[in-house]
Amino acid sequence: MPFAESRYWCCVSEEGKTWSFGAELGDVPKLLKEGKQLWLDILRPSKEDIQWLKETFLFHDLALSDVTNNETRPKQETYEDILFTVFGAINMNPGDEALDIINLNLFLTRQYVVSVHLKPLKAVRQVKEAVEHRRELAVHGPDYIFYRLLDGVVDQYFDIFNELEDQLDQLEERIFSGNDPGIQEAIFGIKKQSATLRSSLGPKREALKILVYAEFNQLDKDIQTNLRDVLDHVMRMWDMLEAQRDLLNGLMDSYMVQISNRMNQIMKLLSVIATIMLPLSFITGIFGMNFDHIPLLHSPTGFWITAGGMAALAVGMLWVFKRKQIL
Repeated sequence: MPFAESRYWCCVSEEGKTWSFGAELGDVPKLLKEGKQLWLDILRPSKEDIQWLKETFLFHDLALSDVTNNETRPKQETYEDILFTVFGAINMNPGDEALDIINLNLFLTRQYVVSVHLKPLKAVRQVKEAVEHRRELAVHGPDYIFYRLLDGVVDQYFDIFNELEDQLDQLEERIFSGNDPGIQEAIFGIKKQSATLRSSLGPKREALKILVYAEFNQLDKDIQTNLRDVLDHVMRMWDMLEAQRDLLNGLMDSYMVQISNRMNQIMKLLSVIATIMLPLSFITGIFGMNFDHIPLLHSPTGFWITAGGMAALAVGMLWVFKRKQIL
């Protein structure tokens, strides 16, 4: 489903009890001076937006440079009273590859949370919908929105893992159902996806460990406890990746064993054919020598006697191979 998101979205806490919507960017400086708690989301920030963020929130230049760089690894930095977190989210936009990661950049203080991302994110939209339908969530403060955003990003990964599980099941059936020339390509395709997931989840795991176990004035203790559950989800997916890697290696070994067995069968058949042809070639070689006095050479039935003998020899050798279980 296409994302119907505006570039700017803002909600304001009314006395810490409910969220109200519809605030414009021009209202934000006034709301900040009044001490209002708010969540501001900016999609596809322009240079003017970056400059506005710097002037309005006094964000550090280094943090703002990371906002426009989608290659920034997941991390968290503190700039005075601002906690800056970069967290990669999978790309659920139509027509895009899910593993083309989109960074979710979050600025958190006790008064506000600002989220900035270059493309629409399903996790952000879901949290917006949750806030709009349950306005009492404002009682938890900006750090709760921060937690919900991170939790939503991580939960989206389970969709990818479920898809990988289905691919592995199908691949297993293909391997043991017979000769399929596309199996090797499919195995390496899944290996590539697993490697991408590992490179994406590894930094998230380390970033979440810091958020959970370090001291941050911007996070309440109960929020850090909730973040521990998000970390548990990442650790669970990491274990799933390890199990999938072992399964892929096992499937690859099974596929290579099948190829080796088929090659051995072909070589055995060719060896039997060559062994049968060896004495027959010897016989035809003798009768092809340039001598006049060769038995049966001038006999009208000589060809048929020789051919029959060669056929009997071939059948006899086949019987011996069968009895010795060579065939």
